[in-house]
Amino acid sequence: MEGLPPSIRLFERLQVSALVVGWANASLTYRDVLHDRVNPFLFAAALSALSALVFVLVAGISRRRSTTCKWILIVLSAAGIAPWFTPLRHDGAFGLHSALSLVQGTLQFGSCALLIAGDSRAWFASRED
Repeated sequence: MEGLPPSIRLFERLQVSALVVGWANASLTYRDVLHDRVNPFLFAAALSALSALVFVLVAGISRRRSTTCKWILIVLSAAGIAPWFTPLRHDGAFGLHSALSLVQGTLQFGSCALLIAGDSRAWFASRED
């Protein structure tokens, strides 16, 4: 198997960065908003499960050239993009949570855009079944 194209390598880096930002934002949100409402074990388990799903999809994309994983990640990212940009619709203060949400959304959107770049499309097409 030849090496990964540059767009797929960058895709992996952006996905990991989005996960790190997401974990930071989720931790702040839990501390500031959810600590009295949600069991900490349940919150950590949900966050871990979601992160594991992303890791599986990213591995399927970058290591197995799975177009199924690619489209699942793109669809899930598109479905979840609205909450990232809700800070833009509010008249309130633009805080750390809002900034982290926008950074995470931008990283996620950028990484998914790389999956349809020319070199990644050719790389997916050259997959041997």
